[in-house]
Amino acid sequence: MLQLQLNRVDYCQVGTTNAKCMKLMPSVQKELQRVVVGDSSGVVQLFAIKQKEPVNIFKSLPSKRITRVELAGKFNDVYDRIFASSLSTVTGYSKKGKQFFSYETNMTEPIRSMSVMGDNLCITGSYVYNCYKNSQESAYYLCPDKINDVICLPLTSADSKLIPILACNDRTLRVLDDSIVLYETEVAGPPSTLALHNRDAGLSGNEIVYGTSDGKVGLLEMNADEPLPKWELANDRRLGGISCLDSYDITSDGILDLLVGREDGTIEVYGYDSMDNPELRYTYNGNEGITSIQGGCIGTPGYDEIVVSTYNGWIFGLTSESFNKELNALPATLSVDKDSSAKMNKLKSELDKLQSQVVKMRNVYQSTLTNPNSLSQLKTFQINNRFELNRDDASYTLSIEAEVPIDNVLLQCDVPIDLLDSEKNSCVVSYSECDENDGNFVLVTYRCQANTTRLDIKIRTIEGQYGMLQAYVTSRIQPKNCLVKQYVIKPLSLHQRTHLIDDKRPINKLKLSGNFSLAEIHSWLYYSIPEIPEKVPAENEIKFYFINTFLGSQLEINYKQNEAIFKSENVSTISILKDVLSKKATDKKVVLNIDLETTPESTLYTLKCIHPMIDYHMLLAKKVHLIDALKELAVNENNSNFLTPEYQEILENAERYKEEYKRSPSHLERLYGMITDLYIDKFKFIGQNVKNKVSLLVEKLDNYELDELIKFFQNS
Repeated sequence: MLQLQLNRVDYCQVGTTNAKCMKLMPSVQKELQRVVVGDSSGVVQLFAIKQKEPVNIFKSLPSKRITRVELAGKFNDVYDRIFASSLSTVTGYSKKGKQFFSYETNMTEPIRSMSVMGDNLCITGSYVYNCYKNSQESAYYLCPDKINDVICLPLTSADSKLIPILACNDRTLRVLDDSIVLYETEVAGPPSTLALHNRDAGLSGNEIVYGTSDGKVGLLEMNADEPLPKWELANDRRLGGISCLDSYDITSDGILDLLVGREDGTIEVYGYDSMDNPELRYTYNGNEGITSIQGGCIGTPGYDEIVVSTYNGWIFGLTSESFNKELNALPATLSVDKDSSAKMNKLKSELDKLQSQVVKMRNVYQSTLTNPNSLSQLKTFQINNRFELNRDDASYTLSIEAEVPIDNVLLQCDVPIDLLDSEKNSCVVSYSECDENDGNFVLVTYRCQANTTRLDIKIRTIEGQYGMLQAYVTSRIQPKNCLVKQYVIKPLSLHQRTHLIDDKRPINKLKLSGNFSLAEIHSWLYYSIPEIPEKVPAENEIKFYFINTFLGSQLEINYKQNEAIFKSENVSTISILKDVLSKKATDKKVVLNIDLETTPESTLYTLKCIHPMIDYHMLLAKKVHLIDALKELAVNENNSNFLTPEYQEILENAERYKEEYKRSPSHLERLYGMITDLYIDKFKFIGQNVKNKVSLLVEKLDNYELDELIKFFQNS
């Protein structure tokens, strides 16, 4: 397998950037490519790199934040026209900076994504898709869930049919024909970005690569009737979500490689084996979220590189050019050439100028402090934040990235949560005592090291415990100020959308009927369950499927005006929904008729589903507790050959076991808590209060055996 050696070169820094706001202009006659980028200040600029320094070709005036930059051109022509979106406006620039196009769309939502193909302009807001042909609206579609990206398959002729594809938050790709959905297909996670495979949609002209917000990548062949999955990459290393994709032959083997940019700053290069399956060739770990990635040649002729933009506005390259020289090959005395000397002198003068400006402005600020009539104005800063559930380990990841260095982050929550260790954090964590009477269950401070702009925190919630998590982000800029971000923890916080369920499981059924509208019941469910779309779908009867990421139990929801039906094999899920929805109906003064059907077999089925997890984590805890004793025995005997194969295996994999146990230290306690809730809820629905028998259940769990536990449930 070919191993890449790439070196980072920082070119410049612009304002903060959105996803896909940086592109490389096509090369003309093997010239170095130019970089076009749009930032938060509304500036679109095109620059070239000469002697590792950016030289501006053109720069637009500041305006509203740029949300997307695309390159386009006529059919079978060079894509050298620049299109930038901002709010509801799309502006076009020539390669020399002349504005040749400005179109104010009729979008009521800000433009979030855009695709330009020939004389077709496709744009999306949060829920609305519009297509314009020659500045006239030709298609419109209202999506049932949020749209994260849009892409169009290449045209086969100037008059061929446009085929746009929407990446929607409900784990679905929707293929459109004008305003009609041809078909939709489920993907591995919420798709966050789309790209044409090999930049031209592959040999068949209909292959697209998708990336998901939970870090998976896949290839689909979008045929006329149904898609054909080619391959899918799992996120085994639990890296960040995919923010951008591109194809470029960075390995110089004649085959285009897949370039992947992630929200946690990771850059990956995948080559292809003889079966066209991707294999990892290169990884670069940065500390800033990647917003755009492109392959090309912009710095030195003959040296390919991966050009990247980050959320904080850095434009840098990972170049194949080597900057390291052998120490033996260096002369005894080094002489600095004129170019390097001029560059050093320029940097020194810029630093001196900046230092004098800082001193001057600091003196001005200090003088205003003594003036009673002066007003202090805080400098605000922007942060990019996400709070997403990971299906792999049933935990939430809170990602906070600021445009300025972060001093500390205070987390406050009014419900119990577990904070898990994260390898990416180098912060000092301080826990404060909480008074539950004040509504505080968690008060934790993360003190960041110097120049930290990104922080990832892993959190595990408890279903049935719902409330608000607040993050107070304090910057290092003076005078200090703080931004507050709020994240809702919903009653069924560990549930995720899915499109397929097993209908052979024993189920419990909850039916609610009453005088409520479709919008009211939808708002109650939006309050209760993650990934319910904010807007009501345009249907008379709505059906959703969910899966519990911790236990694997299912939930089926079917609701319409005046009626809602819920089915799940986990009686605790039904109990939580019943309590929350009854409370919401009471607040709205709506009388609910509640019909409940429970199946005794469903409780036994749930216990049997929990059993492998308890078995595994009990064995893991036992192995971890044996490690120190086994190591001491091995040291005293100078080897471990006298140990049984089982104990030798524990010693060989000691670090892996410790790391796994460290990631989920309270896993067993959480499972025991779920069994306790299951026990209480099972008998609550048949009118029995068994809370006085919980202590007996705890004894059974301390001496856990599945058969004994089932007997206890049946005989109570």
